[in-house]
Amino acid sequence: MIVVLAIDALEIDLVEEFNCSNLKQKHYGKTDITEFSEPRTMVLWCSFMSGKNIEKKIMEKGDKEMWNTKIPHDETFFKEFDNPKIIDLPGFSYEKKQHDAERALLKSFFDAKDDEEKTDIRKKYNAHAFEHHREIKREFANALKEDHDFVLGYFSLADVIGHLNFGNRTMIRMIYRDLDEIAGTIKTPYTVLSDHGMVALGIYGDHSNYGFWSSSEKNLGNPKITDFESIILNSR
Repeated sequence: MIVVLAIDALEIDLVEEFNCSNLKQKHYGKTDITEFSEPRTMVLWCSFMSGKNIEKKIMEKGDKEMWNTKIPHDETFFKEFDNPKIIDLPGFSYEKKQHDAERALLKSFFDAKDDEEKTDIRKKYNAHAFEHHREIKREFANALKEDHDFVLGYFSLADVIGHLNFGNRTMIRMIYRDLDEIAGTIKTPYTVLSDHGMVALGIYGDHSNYGFWSSSEKNLGNPKITDFESIILNSR
């Protein structure tokens, strides 16, 4: 079984600061996403699974419609596996209703007129994100026990929570420790991959212009996110 732990907005500086040994593994570093005009989640994951930069194709749909993107199985490298399991990946198996609700709450937070309303919305937003994380965590754990030759679990929590809570170091540390524990449950060689990292924007968080990778088996240098099609397929 080949396993990819796909984590949105995993920041290399925090992986190091919080000493997340299971996320770091033996080899780790930054991915090069400079070929993309902006570090957009949907663009990056669609390009990852396609093995090529399809930013133009995704961006032509517009900021709203792009979130309805679903790349056909036969246009991804997942087709090279007999029984793959792809959990919640944007552009493929994304739980759109869940993520639509996240974006709606995020918008209402910044539209709110007073601090009391913002506090209430933040609590709902955080609770919504953590509940979804628990569901994905359970699904990923079950998939690792099943007869799959490829498992990819996508975890959005660091990104979703980070956008409104990046200045809350206690909460962010807790999330990174939980993600590190998830990585520690994987019993076969695995790859950790993030589309982009996250940098502080006041008390909030914004996407960085690099991603993260780690491997127990090989130093990948400074790969592009589109390189992982060949990296993963060659590891079989």
